[in-house]
Amino acid sequence: MNKFIQIVFLGLSFLAFTGCGSSDSSSLPPSREDPIAQSYDVVDLLDLKDGYIVSGENDSGQNVTLSFCFDDYNYYSGDRQWNGYYRLNGQRINMFDETPTGGSYRIDTFNGLLEVGEIYTIDFQNDEIFVRSILEDLSC
Repeated sequence: MNKFIQIVFLGLSFLAFTGCGSSDSSSLPPSREDPIAQSYDVVDLLDLKDGYIVSGENDSGQNVTLSFCFDDYNYYSGDRQWNGYYRLNGQRINMFDETPTGGSYRIDTFNGLLEVGEIYTIDFQNDEIFVRSILEDLSC
């Protein structure tokens, strides 16, 4: 009987010291904050593959967005959208449309950079972008 009481006592002591059922918040995993995209004033064309979103507007006041990820791009101008792949040729971005309309167009930068506050003509689209922001693309 004495041995039985010792075993029960040890078992209850073990449960009491391990904090079974404890709601101590210090044992909870730390909370994670949502990542925030880094903003840039300039991006080198060679870094576009890392994922960037270039936003602004055209002369008509429509929103224009170019997003680059790996070798792909998405191009939005007003309610129109194109996508495909791009290639760099020195200081030029050549974009090859893979939508049903097809085609190709280009942006000449003249210094190998895309910069906030600059206007870039999108040749063969009769469009342009006055760059207001450059953000890293966290989904890339």
